[in-house]
Amino acid sequence: MVGYPLLILTLSGALMAVQAQEPPAQVGEAPQVDATTISLEDYVRATPDGHLSLHGRRARFWAIIGGIPNEADVQPADNAEQREAKVRHSRADSEALIDRFGELGFNMVRLWRYADQDYRVGDGSHSDSLDYFVWRMKERGLKIWLPGISQIDVGPADAAVIDEPATAATWTAAMREIDERKIGNAWIARVWDPRMEAAQQRGMSARATHFNHYTGLRLADDPVFATWELTNEEWWIVKMMAGDWQHLPTYFKSSLAVRWHQFLTAKYGDETALQARWGFLLPGESLKGGTIGILPVAGRMKLSDAGMDPTAFKALAASGGSDVSVGRDDVNRHRGEDVIEFYLSLQLAHKQRLGDHLKSLGRSAKLSPLCYDTGIGYQIQSQYLHQHADAVAHDAYINGWTTIKENPRFPWQSGLEEAPRISQDVPWLEHNKIEGKPFFCYETQIQQPAKYRAEFPLRLLALASIQDWDIVCWHYWGGVGDITTSDKPFDKPLDVTTGSHPQGYHYTYDEVQNAMMRAAGLAFRQELVQPIATPTTFTYGRRSLYAPESMDYGASYGALGQHMLSTTYQYGVRIRIDPTREDDEVKGPILRLDGAYSPAVLKPTAQVTFDTLRGGLGFDAPGLAAFTGFFAKFGDSMSFTTAGATLSGVSITVPPEMPYPEGIAEEKYLGFALYSTDGKPLAEATAISCSLVSTSFNTGFKWGPVNHGQTVGGTLPVQVARVAGTVTAKALAGMTYTFRDWHDQRIGGGTVGTDGALRIPSDQPIWYVALTR
Repeated sequence: MVGYPLLILTLSGALMAVQAQEPPAQVGEAPQVDATTISLEDYVRATPDGHLSLHGRRARFWAIIGGIPNEADVQPADNAEQREAKVRHSRADSEALIDRFGELGFNMVRLWRYADQDYRVGDGSHSDSLDYFVWRMKERGLKIWLPGISQIDVGPADAAVIDEPATAATWTAAMREIDERKIGNAWIARVWDPRMEAAQQRGMSARATHFNHYTGLRLADDPVFATWELTNEEWWIVKMMAGDWQHLPTYFKSSLAVRWHQFLTAKYGDETALQARWGFLLPGESLKGGTIGILPVAGRMKLSDAGMDPTAFKALAASGGSDVSVGRDDVNRHRGEDVIEFYLSLQLAHKQRLGDHLKSLGRSAKLSPLCYDTGIGYQIQSQYLHQHADAVAHDAYINGWTTIKENPRFPWQSGLEEAPRISQDVPWLEHNKIEGKPFFCYETQIQQPAKYRAEFPLRLLALASIQDWDIVCWHYWGGVGDITTSDKPFDKPLDVTTGSHPQGYHYTYDEVQNAMMRAAGLAFRQELVQPIATPTTFTYGRRSLYAPESMDYGASYGALGQHMLSTTYQYGVRIRIDPTREDDEVKGPILRLDGAYSPAVLKPTAQVTFDTLRGGLGFDAPGLAAFTGFFAKFGDSMSFTTAGATLSGVSITVPPEMPYPEGIAEEKYLGFALYSTDGKPLAEATAISCSLVSTSFNTGFKWGPVNHGQTVGGTLPVQVARVAGTVTAKALAGMTYTFRDWHDQRIGGGTVGTDGALRIPSDQPIWYVALTR
């Protein structure tokens, strides 16, 4: 790369600039650091009001997840010169990646890799490459989120992890059966199996106490790690309610049954009290005999699968054949409630034991917030688990295309022309903020291709600001193998998501989406958009938490829950689950979801406006003027009164070879942001950026739904619709401006005149405009 730009790091609105450096020519082993000498203010910590603090100030993070970093890949046959060259290249890659993250507005990495061995500094091993990257992230002021630390493989050889010879042989045989039968969900047993849990704790200890020879610290002590996470998308409660435990070896089903009967005995004391609550027991069921089936489940369950002894249901099975099954409607509601309560009691105790163990391993692990799991967004039992952790973590993906031919923009769709949401069906992100807990969006992305993707970062900014989130993490950064060997490593065709799951890492090579991600990220990190001051609180009681119907996807929270999505975008929402109360309660106004879409204007705060009548989203704050949508429907110009700015003279130049050019130039679909990068209002800022983009496609791209089901990805060059316009603001008068391209190189510039008018042309490949005073 040409030059080394500043990495802008947010510390509660105050920005600290860290100058990027050349990779150190020689790196020696760091002396071991006494973690107790590190200031508590150097650690990211959760605050009593439910946010994150660093160095005594509020901190927000805009994070990236993906194939990071590029490793040295040293092979045993490599000679000394080859090893040295590979290590040097790997280190340069790490520096270039961190440079790029700063250019894109990121200040955190959700790092899905763990060092797995000791090493010598510079030996080029996996652990050496990874620890170097961690050290350089730390030196440059960025933070790391460590996910899935308790997701540890367990096998037959782990029987000795606890000293219990009486069960070792049968446990080992059960684990071998898992391998032979290839039972993919067998890990669910770790919640109640002592050996599996002990193996998890042993593995966590090994990961967390790994010593980084570059930092001189164990992972568990290092303040570079801002948040910790036990599991990623474990979603154990959902799998259990679906009855996945039925497929386990008998050893684990039997031990689960023992726990079940212990739970029932502790709750009811005897079978008389149990039967009085449930109404009846099934033939062959006995609390004392240990034959109470763990049912109902989502859907129906064969009686032969419900208990550990299939002969216990012989009488009923004989009367109805071998396929007799039971569903929720066949038993008392209280029985279904007890099944859910039992599962929750197992899971919560398990997570608390793992969390306590992790926090005992070091200062960062103890001080920085811990997530018990990530997702699942519209499952009340999952949210109840999050409520007990230090922080809440949920995700959401949306489509940028549609298969509904009646959609007026088929095959594309814009979320600005419908009621605000970031969800495919029921909400996963919007409503899940818990008062007093930091909120993390652990993954998000718009499924590619998406003609109108420029809007998504600002839609996310609106939600994150309304709900006052703390971390937003973008999925997925694609590995860039030639980042240091090419002068333009990000000149690659845009990625196209395959399959039905929206996990495309399109934005790695996408200057359009990244322009708006950068704007949204810096606005979010600096709190340029204020949250709703007094959000509506939805409190759910015992009846909702243990509701048997919540075993079905999307059936949690009952009829009341349907109004949380719409209420979020008008009044803001906090959610609380309280099993000590019976019923649900709402404090604050509700925007009711009437079941039908009605175009409207929503203004949750004075700084944010959703206009679904015309298809636009606007921001007007002291440090931010922004808009995304169909500009032509709003007139020839747009004023931002609070920001003191105007956007006018907009035109869009569409390349002749650009696929799907329809409507771009005429409707003037765009993403625009004028934003402070030093945390001050625009009128006082000494550093400002401006982004003005529309859309882009690969040359020759064709999308399946309009091409007989065959998608053609296309090739370089990427065809970019360039936007011209004039941004006028008194704050800009006299500022020096620089046009920067997709590689963050200077391609033009000048000084804004006394009229405060910045004219952005469409005949240059401008990624964003940097202004300084």
